Amino acid sequence: MSPAQRVEALVIALDHAESTAASVGRETAETAADLDSVARRLGGGSGAARASDSAGGPASAAGAREGPGGSAGWSGHAGARARARVGDAAAEARMLSGACLYLADVLRVEGSRLARALIAWADDEQVRPGGGDDTEVIDADLALSVRLRDAADSLAGYTDAATVACLDLSGTTDDDPRVVAGLWHSLGPAERERLARDHPDLGSVAGLSSATRDAINRTRLRRLTEAGATPGLVALGDHLAEDPGRHLLALHRDGRAVVASGDPDGADTVVTLIPGTGSSIQSIDRTAERARAMCDEGAVPNTGSCVSVSWQGYDAPEKVSEAGLSAAPARAHAHDLRTFAAGLDAVERMDGVDSPHAAVGYSYGSAVLGAAAADPSGLAADRMIHVGSPGATVDSVAQQWVDEGGTARRAEERDVVGVASRWDPVPWWSTIGVLGERPGTEDFGGLRVDVTEPGSGPGSSRGVHSAYFDRGTVSLAELGRLVADRD
Repeated sequence: MSPAQRVEALVIALDHAESTAASVGRETAETAADLDSVARRLGGGSGAARASDSAGGPASAAGAREGPGGSAGWSGHAGARARARVGDAAAEARMLSGACLYLADVLRVEGSRLARALIAWADDEQVRPGGGDDTEVIDADLALSVRLRDAADSLAGYTDAATVACLDLSGTTDDDPRVVAGLWHSLGPAERERLARDHPDLGSVAGLSSATRDAINRTRLRRLTEAGATPGLVALGDHLAEDPGRHLLALHRDGRAVVASGDPDGADTVVTLIPGTGSSIQSIDRTAERARAMCDEGAVPNTGSCVSVSWQGYDAPEKVSEAGLSAAPARAHAHDLRTFAAGLDAVERMDGVDSPHAAVGYSYGSAVLGAAAADPSGLAADRMIHVGSPGATVDSVAQQWVDEGGTARRAEERDVVGVASRWDPVPWWSTIGVLGERPGTEDFGGLRVDVTEPGSGPGSSRGVHSAYFDRGTVSLAELGRLVADRD
């Protein structure tokens, strides 16, 4: 086997190990949640469930406590022993899950560095056999070995999360997703476990790896559902159960959530869809199908993976009439969209590869997208696509900013795209001025893409606004071209 072939085999093995570690970590976190549920039933009902979410978080042993007064649980010494054993099993599962997720994170970052160094060395060897520079390989191998030893020590029980000094993630990083990403990656398994135990909302913090956020948020979703199964939480749980590969990247008590079709950290392309009026986590299936359709349409065979993100991170207006009269809902969570995008970008860049990210604002979601990019700190997106826009809350592309790896710049014409059918009545809302101008017009600037279906006319105005993402349409074909950056 030639050096190039050995390097290729090792790179494949590293990728496989990373995906396996992430999958096992997420699945083991589910097992820990199952055991917590058993402990709560042994201990006496939903009161413990409520307490565990508010005080314990995903790594808490609160699930092993008795319910109110112990009256509904299994009492006596036998009950206490059963609860203790189940609680111990849950704690062990959480430790194993944390170590696997840590391992996946390390393999993605340090493993990628080693892979690049090996490929460069193999290329040198091909040109000058025996003369390849292995300095970078040795350094990268050492860095990976040191981090792997941390994982081994954690699994062997050499570190205890209870003895780790308390770290205030928010205070240390000033909630900057790029600083969070660097700090989180530097932490060992025990430090991560301590933070997860003490902070139930950690899964919604931008800058953590997506596999870790998913594991934490799924545990929290289960506890919130046990404490009170609202229609939104049930719909979200059903959506995740349909495809185990989906990642729950944010979960808020007020009913907002963010779900990805897979792990965006290692994807070749990421598409984030901000849905419009009437959307909520109860309609997450519809949003996810539309986002997935853009990925499928933009994919080129054998060129890599595309992960679609359903960003229900804002409280969308319920009615069109309400949406057209106020930009307040769009501006209320524009910062959250900026933070989310910056977090994705920061984590994804740590492996040394900058993959394209398209942010797509549909209908009123266009106003959210425009408001997010209106801040001079910029939005971490390679392309901002406004579909059926009623207005972007600003009047010109000159008021839009792009965040490139933490450095902001003004958006250029090709960065902002307006996609609309001439028979769609929703874009005419922009004429009243409440939501600003819509991208793609002469006044606003940016690229204009007309997706009027051939042979359509005024009679199609009734359903055209909801058909942009329908498979087989001109509009979806154009959206696929745009998210794949094929001009």
